[in-house]
Amino acid sequence: MKFFVGIVPPPDIYEHIQQIQTQFGDNSLEPHITIRPPVSLLQIEPWVQIVENICETTKPFDIQLPGTSFFGDRVLFASVQSLGLNELYNQLIPALKLFEPEEINKGDGGFHPHLTLGRKWCGFTADDFIAMKHLADDYLQNGNISFKVTQVRIYYKPDNHGRFETYKDINLSNGK
Repeated sequence: MKFFVGIVPPPDIYEHIQQIQTQFGDNSLEPHITIRPPVSLLQIEPWVQIVENICETTKPFDIQLPGTSFFGDRVLFASVQSLGLNELYNQLIPALKLFEPEEINKGDGGFHPHLTLGRKWCGFTADDFIAMKHLADDYLQNGNISFKVTQVRIYYKPDNHGRFETYKDINLSNGK
């Protein structure tokens, strides 16, 4: 099984992003911001426990979605700005590597937080990307979209042919 850690936006943002996506196809995963990309785990429970332990000491933080951009011609995404997210990433990734296969950790391409809007390999076309970008920019730039993160979600993929599903939601510290 593969696992990853992400953040799901609140319902109003989630629904608006999903409405934009579904006009053009199936993104094959709910709107989210990936913190730890998918990995096949050596041991599941210790890995999950690390996420829980770090979340227990992480205070809620804000995320802003200022606009859109592309990864080449293959992915359209909403940009993400958040110091708190970067801090969570910097704590989480080194701790998780202890329970991940070594070959996964050989190259770190850096952290570029984003909320995927459409992916070419999911069937979105260049024309879809242009139309989606226009709709998303109108929403993001006119709405000053931001939200407070209070939990992270661990996703898992039971088999290679299925979709990622929710494994567990983990609350961030309540400030105590």
